[in-house]
Amino acid sequence: MTAKRARMSVRTSARFRVAAISAAFALLAACQAEAPLELSMESYRSYLETLASDEMEGRGPGAEGGEKAAAYIAEQYAAAGLKPVDGDSYYQMVPLVGIEAEVEMELGLYDSQGNGAILSYPNHFVAWAGVEEEQVSLKGSELVFVGYGIRAPEVPWDDYKGQDLKGKTLLSFVNDPPSEDPSHFGGKALTYYGRWTYKLEEAARQGAAGILLIHDDVMAGYGWGVVRNSWSGEQFSLPQVGAKSSVVEAWIQRKQAEELLASAGLSMEQALEMAAKPDFQPVDLKMTASIEIKSTIRRLESPNVIGVLEGSDPELRDEYVIYTAHYDHFGIGFSFDDDKIFNGALDNSSGTAAVLELARVMAGSPRPRRSIIFACVTAEEQGLLGSAYYAQNPLFPLSKTAANVNLDVVNVWGRTRSLVPLGSERSGIRQVVEQVGQEMQLGLAPDPSPEQGLYFRSDHFSLAKVGVPAVSVNMAHDFEGHPVAWGDQLVHQYRRDNYHKPSDEYDPTWSLEGAMQTMEFARRTALLLADQDSMPEWQPGDAFEAARKESIEAGR
Repeated sequence: MTAKRARMSVRTSARFRVAAISAAFALLAACQAEAPLELSMESYRSYLETLASDEMEGRGPGAEGGEKAAAYIAEQYAAAGLKPVDGDSYYQMVPLVGIEAEVEMELGLYDSQGNGAILSYPNHFVAWAGVEEEQVSLKGSELVFVGYGIRAPEVPWDDYKGQDLKGKTLLSFVNDPPSEDPSHFGGKALTYYGRWTYKLEEAARQGAAGILLIHDDVMAGYGWGVVRNSWSGEQFSLPQVGAKSSVVEAWIQRKQAEELLASAGLSMEQALEMAAKPDFQPVDLKMTASIEIKSTIRRLESPNVIGVLEGSDPELRDEYVIYTAHYDHFGIGFSFDDDKIFNGALDNSSGTAAVLELARVMAGSPRPRRSIIFACVTAEEQGLLGSAYYAQNPLFPLSKTAANVNLDVVNVWGRTRSLVPLGSERSGIRQVVEQVGQEMQLGLAPDPSPEQGLYFRSDHFSLAKVGVPAVSVNMAHDFEGHPVAWGDQLVHQYRRDNYHKPSDEYDPTWSLEGAMQTMEFARRTALLLADQDSMPEWQPGDAFEAARKESIEAGR
């Protein structure tokens, strides 16, 4: 059987299984509706262990493991009694373009005399084609250092100063210019201008042929191993419409960036000092970049798996609260170890399993006034693609979507004294989570790692950008029975040793008490949002307020 037929077989058989299960459990769900169900650690553990198993092969989009995971999620929706979104299907198919570069590539950096260095992949750099072409190249593209690569008129800040950079290759720091002032690029908190995704977008707007992002463990928030694992292998994007990206996009190690800066007589410290000032001017590095990337391109689909629990109020059931969690990870990929499966147990089997357990419990309990959408989305690890596609192609009106509750990397290590309702302060969701915190005798902690820019790194951001008030329920570091430093070290160790690595595997010794606490918080939050008379609003002047007003005025 060909791979394509195998994928079709998985999808077809899954649809028949879902239809059969849905019919069998519909009556059961109706009977359960009068007696609230309770969250079950055993049920949650079963979901988590299954999703993180080797059988799911790391749940890569478009891969057999990813399709198995999607089918499994759909089966659990049917068992819970959720309503499918497309006839008897729980799938919203997301079109993707997969581009896999050949690894035999080199990046040449030369001065006007032809002297320079040849960097090796993936030790010195990781690069990929930014456009849907099988062969792309830079040939003697002039290198220009652009500081933090930010153009933010409202600050005001402009690292480009109107220079013509068309066809050139940019060298850029990630992160924001450093500041202690919260009103200046968020102070210590990372803004979207600091994200690598923004740097690539702005480089394309400047007409650059290429961009080299300087990797530093502190500035990026993760080590080179994460870069190597995340940006090697097949890279996915939504089909390109309108403006294109730069031809070549890449990360390079700090040491190689230091050598490039030295060509212009700059040390790394001098470059950082210059880039931190608003009068920064782009610096011609008197060097050129050359690289050829050959890629295999395929077009595919990967599903967002979505089910609906209809609300009880005849007037409000056409308004919605949406849970999101991404079920994808990196599949079977590049690794220096024998283990090539990126199981993604915490990231994000833990959140997907939480959505499944919430669906089971809420579908078997008295229903809230508004409807609840349960969305396990694909291709988050590739740039929030599944949630971005839903946001642009919503199955339910955005203007009637009251709020989003996101679950990504759920605490499996133990109960905490507080939780982090990330982004709740930006909207009326804050009053809701404050009430839930009081009910559960839980504090509401600020983001313990604001420099990580977590608000821009998960699927709630896709919904916020189109105006839906959103909160991501994240773990705090104040574990019961331990000082905060203990939790800090635990999270640091995970990020250092397991994040985006094959070692992110299910551990049967996990207590899961923290997951139960998180799910109860998410359950109560969604129920309050679904039952209150009005939908929450953004705080006046928030960056996402205009998008909300636009969708409501347009009725979409």
